[in-house]
Amino acid sequence: MNVEARSRGLELLPNGSKSSYRTYAQQIELYTLYTKYHGNLAAIPGMSNHGWGLAVDVATLEMRAMIDRIGAKYGWAKKWSDAKSEWWHIKWQEGVWSGPDPGPDGPQLPKPPEGTVALFVATMKDGRFEVFVEKQDGSIWHTWQKAEGGWAGAEKGKNAAWYSLGTPGK
Repeated sequence: MNVEARSRGLELLPNGSKSSYRTYAQQIELYTLYTKYHGNLAAIPGMSNHGWGLAVDVATLEMRAMIDRIGAKYGWAKKWSDAKSEWWHIKWQEGVWSGPDPGPDGPQLPKPPEGTVALFVATMKDGRFEVFVEKQDGSIWHTWQKAEGGWAGAEKGKNAAWYSLGTPGK
């Protein structure tokens, strides 16, 4: 499905590290938040479609719209969802897709316009942010918030410390 989405100019991604497959411990954490009115709807641990690898929470409405257009033939659709109130929650239905697996080397996204960057932000378990920026030349820059405050490697007077993870293949 993502190969087709890429050919249409969109990469499909989950909304975060707990938005596709979840461990039992992660489901306990989310269910506890839900029961204390501090989180979204969450299934009882052991009963979650995320724990069975059957659900994904997509990151944007654009991704949801793409899945609405192309997903059903691959087994992914909102109509099979067990969380109707969550626009982002999509469920997989067994027995729908029977085509070949194109693998990770299927068609990729078109090259971005000159001067653009890709920005990825992850949230750590304790709520701090980790930031990755992929520049058009392929180099990746990375920084993260330190537990004691500030940013990793930050110099006095600067808001963030970026360091390059290098350019792939160099």
